[in-house]
Amino acid sequence: MLPMLAFDNPLFPSNLSELPATEGEVGAIARLFGPKAKAFIRKEALESRAKELLGRARIVHFATHGMLDARSPMYSSLLLTRDDHEDGLLQARELSEMDLHADLVVLSACETELGQKIPGEGVVGLAWALFVGGARSTLASQWQVPDESTRTLMIQFYRRLRRPGTNRAQAMRQAQLALRQDKRYGHPYHWAPFALSGQWLTQSNLLAPTRVTRN
Repeated sequence: MLPMLAFDNPLFPSNLSELPATEGEVGAIARLFGPKAKAFIRKEALESRAKELLGRARIVHFATHGMLDARSPMYSSLLLTRDDHEDGLLQARELSEMDLHADLVVLSACETELGQKIPGEGVVGLAWALFVGGARSTLASQWQVPDESTRTLMIQFYRRLRRPGTNRAQAMRQAQLALRQDKRYGHPYHWAPFALSGQWLTQSNLLAPTRVTRN
């Protein structure tokens, strides 16, 4: 299993803005997980590569644009780089059909927690599709998130998550408190958009550092 897999600032259609701050976000996060972590940026952040590798990662991080389809939530999507085989739209319906084994999937994109409320199912959308596909927990956004403060929040979250004895809920709370104390990001708009859901949110040492040896 890959300890961490990330897709960052892919090549977007011309009508969407690039996300340059996310490259620093993913680079800083990947370094926390050592040389076995894989981060794909810009033209390398292919949808076809995501489909190939998602089932082999313990932690998955998407830093991209999210597209909400409120009428047909299973067509909500994460934007990735297109190629000859894929259109660059990783849709909720596709995620729900995957064989995922991730302990945590982070959707660092806009409105990825939203969807359509369906009786007996809850809010159906990207996060729901990841659970159906096998992911044990998600961190997703409830509104349109700003680039710079989201980058800071994510780096703070992962740094705390790597500390022995710190679980996901504690790590997010501590990251949010750190942003609240920053004069630039004190408004809840910056530190409160992301919500954790799923299994084992209070389990400690989920992502504890592993010992690296040389043969």
